[in-house]
Amino acid sequence: MMTLVDFADPGLVILPPHRLVRGISRTVLNELLDKLKVFFEIDQLPLSTLDVWEKIDRWLLETADIRLTLFGLDTEHLYLLKLRDLAVVSEMMPHFHSDIYKSLDVSVVDHVILGHLLALGSDDEKTKLDYSYHRQDAVSRVLSGEYQLSLLLGPVRAELIKNIADAADKMPRKSTYFYPKLPAGLLINRLV
Repeated sequence: MMTLVDFADPGLVILPPHRLVRGISRTVLNELLDKLKVFFEIDQLPLSTLDVWEKIDRWLLETADIRLTLFGLDTEHLYLLKLRDLAVVSEMMPHFHSDIYKSLDVSVVDHVILGHLLALGSDDEKTKLDYSYHRQDAVSRVLSGEYQLSLLLGPVRAELIKNIADAADKMPRKSTYFYPKLPAGLLINRLV
């Protein structure tokens, strides 16, 4: 089954799947901030800031740079990460991917932070990685101790998805969540 939706449809919403991570050793977590500083400019935003979620939304929606938000290094601050040099991290991604793929924040998270800095492989995905489509839920799950880190991403724009397809490439796994979803299970027709 499939459906087609116009990229310009005003009802089309693309939600970002924020990454949730657990099962990381204390040593790796303690070294993470120093490793991130090699690739990112980092600022802190207190979680108690009055309009914290509006500031995070504005931060993530800046399209000129790759920007991420990390939570979990401490329970009082969100860490605002801005990539220093795309060319450096592009070298850490598989060579067969397009430049557009390599310029996505989700690609940087998956290949650089999760794959390189935290050394998570595809085998770890089922036990150490989860996804949330709501930024506050992602932070709450870290605060509750269910996960150690959350990486908040901005939504991928529809035109970037089209550009990836036009470049004969694929989007990274779990990089989009289209809404609204079509109702399912309302009608079942046996074809045999």
